[in-house]
Amino acid sequence: MATSEHTLGFVRFGVPGKTARTICLVLALAALPLALPPLQRPLSRKGADYKAMLPDVRELISFKSNRGAPEVLGPSTAQTADAPTPRDPADPCTAGLVDDPARALDHFYASLANTEAKKAGAITRITHYGDSPITNDGITGTTRRLLQEQFGDAGHGFILVDRPWEWYGHQSITFTSSGGWSDDSLMNPMTKDGMFGLGGVTFHASPGKSARFAPATSGDTGKNFSRMDVYYLAQPGGGQFSVSVNGESSEPVSTSADAAKSAFREFKAARSGANTFEIKTLSGGVRMFGVALENDGPGVVYDSLGVNGAYAGLLARVMNEPHWAEQLQHRQPNLLILNYGTNESQYASDDQMAGYEKDLREVVRRVRAALPPVSIMIVSPMDRGTHAAGGRIITLDSIPKIVEMQHRVARDTGCAFLNLYAAMGGEGTMARWHEGRHHLVGGDLTHPNADGAIAVGVLIYHAIVEGYADYRERANAVEQSLAAQKPKHKR
Repeated sequence: MATSEHTLGFVRFGVPGKTARTICLVLALAALPLALPPLQRPLSRKGADYKAMLPDVRELISFKSNRGAPEVLGPSTAQTADAPTPRDPADPCTAGLVDDPARALDHFYASLANTEAKKAGAITRITHYGDSPITNDGITGTTRRLLQEQFGDAGHGFILVDRPWEWYGHQSITFTSSGGWSDDSLMNPMTKDGMFGLGGVTFHASPGKSARFAPATSGDTGKNFSRMDVYYLAQPGGGQFSVSVNGESSEPVSTSADAAKSAFREFKAARSGANTFEIKTLSGGVRMFGVALENDGPGVVYDSLGVNGAYAGLLARVMNEPHWAEQLQHRQPNLLILNYGTNESQYASDDQMAGYEKDLREVVRRVRAALPPVSIMIVSPMDRGTHAAGGRIITLDSIPKIVEMQHRVARDTGCAFLNLYAAMGGEGTMARWHEGRHHLVGGDLTHPNADGAIAVGVLIYHAIVEGYADYRERANAVEQSLAAQKPKHKR
């Protein structure tokens, strides 16, 4: 199998041509690690190959609905990367990406350690909230794929029942919808009760609507899920739906209840491995949020919950707090990521910044109230470019201000913080990403293209596994210390 090999200072890897060019370009532009972390100690099973250093980002959902067919990109071939060489601790490019003085991520890392040890049923769940850059799953799908390649694939995670935006998509799963689901999101909501489910979008359906979830057709992840958990609203006068598993339909499920409340129904396949689930609305009005697709693990699942136009304040001021708590408590993530700032950056006066900070603190409070032990990581926005005099592209002034504010909130509230803006290259990154023939960002200088999304997704993966390696090192040091303190028995 032909590979391209590059030596770029602190990391050496073999990858297929286009992927290698993408990562090489990002490294040249940002001079930061965009490949598997070159660690001083193994991260997972001994002798593990680091195949699929970059994910098959072409395995997108194939939506077939009355809204028109989306663009579907053909699959690419996953390759096997060379094992990385040890990082140089003196190299600033290999410094820790996550600031976590309170060790907020230790709860998450402990779960990941159980998953890595392949303990029965050890599933590590990551729930990633954000705005439009993650709605097509290019960034989050990359991170999901890499984590599942390393720690195991426990299923796809949460996905909406229809496509609320033309560019909404998910990798490593095949999804088809009948269309005709009426949707309403946190952004400019018509729904006034604040009940938008786990993913921030609620769907209303009359009889005859459907959504089908099937295994991915290529790649190494996304092929196995044996259970589907349906998230819906029980309400007065609610209608009925059914679920078929591999073509065999269930008994009708009634969504009628005395009062509106979160409801969940799990459906299991008779066998493990590749299975297909389909939801059909049967009668009356059904209000649904989405589904979570998993298997018995061990492994990782990664929920990508991007809402077009969203900002953190929507979770504090639009989402019904008790309802959101019900959704979070049912999902039970081990790590919850708050990744906002793109839309806030459009308006950043002192008063607005103060409001953003207050909202973000309130979101953290609500998450902690619902899930006291959960690890929370605040992820900053990416760089965002704008045109200056003479046509130059510069960083929007508000981005560094928002990054600094988010870092302060993370520090004050005991959350971890990933400075994605700095990790991707800091000031002027989007100008560099827009130069030349191989663009990594669209013409809006905000949303990365497919190759740019790979780069950002790898950065997030890198940050997670680097922090996990440090956690394992600390845990091993504690074990060795305790062992040394044990009295030695005389013979």
